[in-house]
Amino acid sequence: MGFATTDDGEEIYFQAHGTSGPILVFVSGYFGVDNIWQPLITKLRSQYRCIAYDSRGYGRSSKPTSPDNYSIPRHAADLRAVLQACNITDRVVLVTHSMGCNIATAYYLAHPDHVAGIIYSAAYFDGEHIKKFFPMEVLTSGVDSPSQCVAFYANMGLDESTAIEAAKWPAYIRRNNAKALLGFKLGDQYSGIKVPGLVIHGEADSAAPEELVTPIVQAMPSCKLEILKGVRHFPPTEAPEEMERLIREFVSNLS
Repeated sequence: MGFATTDDGEEIYFQAHGTSGPILVFVSGYFGVDNIWQPLITKLRSQYRCIAYDSRGYGRSSKPTSPDNYSIPRHAADLRAVLQACNITDRVVLVTHSMGCNIATAYYLAHPDHVAGIIYSAAYFDGEHIKKFFPMEVLTSGVDSPSQCVAFYANMGLDESTAIEAAKWPAYIRRNNAKALLGFKLGDQYSGIKVPGLVIHGEADSAAPEELVTPIVQAMPSCKLEILKGVRHFPPTEAPEEMERLIREFVSNLS
């Protein structure tokens, strides 16, 4: 465990597990903490190097107040700082969730030689496309009330204990990240992703309907779609066994 210092002087808390094998880097979504990845990391760290971190604004990482300190490219730069702090020089597999999928895409577009493959879960195309399902007023509803924040996450399928953890942090952070999420546009840039991709999507995901996912699969040159029956917006916690199996299969096919 440790702290990575970003190029704008903030600190990002990270944990690194394992000493050998392919490198898996776990990128969280809008709620920012690494908690959803811990059950998977427990299963994977004996055979893979696993890195997870708290996004800026959340958990043990710095919490700058200005909205200018939050954007998808800014989060991608924070990811770069974490990998540098871990002395990672080999290519990595990015394992992502929700907004973390856009962060990973932005990271790849900035550093294509650093990435071996991308696993998206609960993905959506970009902020421009998700606005009609989650406009700003919906995405930030209840941010001032911890109980409403917990309900917001729980209604999408997150377990209560993780939802409570995600609701701890100041309301301004959720507003700033909502603005970052909705303001990010990718246009036709998925077609430029040359590494293999895998989209893992919950059949019952109302937060990111399948119509926001299939364009990703269609646009990327090498990408597959796996639909998990009965799963909503949190495949890593709702279906960890399936996630583990799919991660292992994906990584083994890279070699």
